[in-house]
Amino acid sequence: MKVAGVELSNPDRVLYPEQGITKRDLALYYEAISPWMLPHVAGRPLSLVRCPAGREKECFYQKHWGGRLPTAVKTVEIEEGKGGVREYTVIYEAAGLVSLVQHGVLEFHLWGARADQVEAPDRISFDVDPAPGLPWATVREAARMLRELLGSVGLESWIKTTGGKGLHIVTPIERRASWQEVSAFARALAYRLAREEPSRYLATASKAERKGRIFIDWLRNTRGATAIAPWSTRARPGAPISVPISWEELDRLKGGDQFQLKGIPDLVRGRKADPWAALLKARQRLTRAMTAALEG
Repeated sequence: MKVAGVELSNPDRVLYPEQGITKRDLALYYEAISPWMLPHVAGRPLSLVRCPAGREKECFYQKHWGGRLPTAVKTVEIEEGKGGVREYTVIYEAAGLVSLVQHGVLEFHLWGARADQVEAPDRISFDVDPAPGLPWATVREAARMLRELLGSVGLESWIKTTGGKGLHIVTPIERRASWQEVSAFARALAYRLAREEPSRYLATASKAERKGRIFIDWLRNTRGATAIAPWSTRARPGAPISVPISWEELDRLKGGDQFQLKGIPDLVRGRKADPWAALLKARQRLTRAMTAALEG
């Protein structure tokens, strides 16, 4: 059978055993969600989690495409930090999403820059990552604190679930700042929050210091780091999805893995608009003065 013009082999292969979700089901999901997902994914270097035999079998993280490329999947050459140039996966259409599903992809992770200008990031991302056992209310509060801090320096932000235990806060910026400047800003914001509420937040990935606190993960804002894409499935029990939500929806949210693949069609039908539509039109510039304000 074909989905988005892509021939699927073994369409009845079960990828999520708990729900009986097949390759056909997953391909049809990505075809249906592509109008909302592609504006955030198309034209960006991707890293992928592939589980060719399904979620419960062997899965692996793939930064560089190996072997023959599907027609709808492209690559971009990027110079790596250790020297040398490697090819990263890029897609531009629904057929690209489905082609990667055909090759066992269950997770799409994206750069904070576009393939045509990889040295000029256009998104800043924070992962609100709670230690085990923390109440969900503390995660919601951390997200609001991040939004407030970003707003204090003049930056609007958007929020999504991760399909895991936390939340992502995303701020679009004009492509004028370097990776070094974006990283310095993200670090300053995370450390500012950790200084103001040291018993609740930390800005280092120390497992020893993690107990009872929320890690404000700013490290995704370095060159080559990635974050799970909006509307991507996760290779986890329940087939959870990373879903963009509005700030008003946060009060009703019960967890970072609340939304699962089988419930997404009803979710989308019930929405009057894409809560991230305004993100795509936002024009805001990151300045050194913003970083200085957070460090002061």
